Amino acid sequence: MSGTEIEQVLRKQRLRSLQAGSMLRVGVVVIMFGAMLAAADSTRLPAQAVLLSGYAVVTIGALLVAFSGVSHLFNDDRALLTLALADVGAVFGFKLLSPGGYIPLLVMALLPRLVAVELSLRRAAIVLAASLAVFTASFVQDPVISPRIGPGATALIVLMYGFVCGTALLVVVFRLRNIGEMVELTTSREELLAETMTASQAERRQISESIHDGPLQDVLAARRDIANFLKQAPDAPLEHALSSLQDAAKLLREATFELHPALLDQVGLAAAVEKLASVTAARSGITISTDIDYPDPNAVDPILFGVIRELVSNVARHSQATAATVKLAVDHDVARIDVADNGIGIAADAAARRLAQGHIGLAAHRARVQAAGGTLTIVDEPAGAHLRVELPLRH
Repeated sequence: MSGTEIEQVLRKQRLRSLQAGSMLRVGVVVIMFGAMLAAADSTRLPAQAVLLSGYAVVTIGALLVAFSGVSHLFNDDRALLTLALADVGAVFGFKLLSPGGYIPLLVMALLPRLVAVELSLRRAAIVLAASLAVFTASFVQDPVISPRIGPGATALIVLMYGFVCGTALLVVVFRLRNIGEMVELTTSREELLAETMTASQAERRQISESIHDGPLQDVLAARRDIANFLKQAPDAPLEHALSSLQDAAKLLREATFELHPALLDQVGLAAAVEKLASVTAARSGITISTDIDYPDPNAVDPILFGVIRELVSNVARHSQATAATVKLAVDHDVARIDVADNGIGIAADAAARRLAQGHIGLAAHRARVQAAGGTLTIVDEPAGAHLRVELPLRH
């Protein structure tokens, strides 16, 4: 499995954890505010207000980040770790700044639920163990509760809090297990894709070589023999046959190139796309321009060439266009293909109709692109058709 795929899975999980934790913190702030008002201890109120204000700022900031367009800036666990430390500091600090009684301890009971959205099992275990230890010490030493309920009830309540902490830890374990299963499924998908690509490319190469070494050589030999005969005795029907053989040889060369271009192995994707555009333009009469900025070979080159070949072929067969453009570039380790034309355009329902009629070429390439972690989309344009492919590179 590629590192890009794994990072995509983890990034989505971090974002979901960030969003869930941000919403939970709003509830914690409200509960802490209510607990502060219920206690109404004038000597502790200023310190509690400062603590709660700081935590409220952190909560609002995390909420804005989690549901805004800048959430991609938090692509590692540092943001979650920082927020977890803020949660621990706020809850433990509130307990230290509060008088004895049930309410501060109930606020501490909220901490396991906050930790349950964490991704790191080790960090969650440390926080929950510390939370259980502090809760036990606070409960046993509480000047209000302990004298009233006795040691038996105290032990039972501590056990219940330990059960809550253990449940929160299990939530983390199951979440990590789900992520692991997703990674395994993605790995299997990548391996299947690689095997399919290898088999497809090998088959195309074999067919291309068979045509090149078989029918094409026979046509070239026949053309040579007829050309040699015409040098000695000109004949109109034979000249027509020679012209037909020349056209057949040209078509066979184009077929072998489209099946498996040797340029893709020899000089890279950019040259192969340039050649494909020129061959298609000459055959279809459509002016096809290219804008290619693709510096280094990559493992996804066969996928990129295959989808470009399909898109360009669709332009030639279906677009009724007079001009088209093929753009290929790399931006932040993502290859982007844009194929646009000035033809009749294509709508989503038309694409579905073609699929129902058996035109599965584009659908097959879309499935291959998606299996490799990319996307193939139809871009809305006022005229013509514009299809875009984005595919992460592999390292």
